[in-house]
Amino acid sequence: MEPVETPIVPNELNFAGIVERVVPLVAELFATLSSRNPLRMHFADIANQTLLDMVEVLRHDGVSQEAIAASLGLTINGFRAKVKQLRERYRDRVPLDEERPPSLPRTLLERVFSFIEDQRGERGVTYAQLQEAFRSVKADSLRGVLHFLVKSGLLSVSGSGRTRTYRVVHRAASGPGVLDAMVLLFREGPLSIGALAQRLGVTERRAQELLDRVGTAGRLVSAPLPDGLQGYRVTEYHVPVDSPEGYEAALFDHLSTVIRAICKKVRGGQHQATMRDSNGGATFSFDVPVGHPLLGEIRAFLPNMRTTLDDWLVRSVDAAAAAPDAECERVTIYIGQMTEDLP
Repeated sequence: MEPVETPIVPNELNFAGIVERVVPLVAELFATLSSRNPLRMHFADIANQTLLDMVEVLRHDGVSQEAIAASLGLTINGFRAKVKQLRERYRDRVPLDEERPPSLPRTLLERVFSFIEDQRGERGVTYAQLQEAFRSVKADSLRGVLHFLVKSGLLSVSGSGRTRTYRVVHRAASGPGVLDAMVLLFREGPLSIGALAQRLGVTERRAQELLDRVGTAGRLVSAPLPDGLQGYRVTEYHVPVDSPEGYEAALFDHLSTVIRAICKKVRGGQHQATMRDSNGGATFSFDVPVGHPLLGEIRAFLPNMRTTLDDWLVRSVDAAAAAPDAECERVTIYIGQMTEDLP
């Protein structure tokens, strides 16, 4: 009797399993980034905005409202009401008149910090005063918030007991800068002033200031949008190695490029790697004994590639400038390197 071979069914991939394994990684990323900016740990907002973004991507991919509603355990009317509420909350905010719309809930962290910050005097605010101001907050929660703000370097504390005093540790203001605007306009442009402000989470006045700075650098191009609004895009940008600015922009650019490359490959049905690929990535891990000459060779990959990529960047800019009317193709390369000590 001849053996029966089990047929291999192509493209029967467990993408749901990938989603389940990716979600904890995304959660770790969100938590890590948020912990570096304690006053903006709006995890409820992250969940709601993520839901809205996912719904809109699914709708763009042709998934019906009924199917999405069923996956959320909602009736079609409940689904529509939920989406309408989220759109009003997170999308319909253009033009922005404030850095943060008052309709969004403020966390206890923000409320406590703002209360202390509003007391401009050098004397600060005592714990007794905070207890009085936040009578509805449980004592454990208030103490936990204060401890976290002190540990994060946002507050200083002196004294003890009910008379211990908290003061704001003033730090240089931070927020989206010109490089953040350039990345968005390069990757997603053309964008209107309102859309740029929305994506950066700043006022339209601030978005205009950033546009003016991009224009001064000679990299801004105007482009009309289908809805009749004026749009803008950026022809090029670069965050140099060792630059004291642009870290946030570089993080966003790298992550967004990796994610979009994965989405493009999955949506295109390319579920295997070949040596002919022009889209995709590769990941290799090397366990090398400490002190072996190969270790130094492998660890040099990142600086060597940065040197090569910088050279290609300069040459590509020169080539485009020499043939301004030529049709161009954009090739985006993303690389990374991580070292770990093995037990």
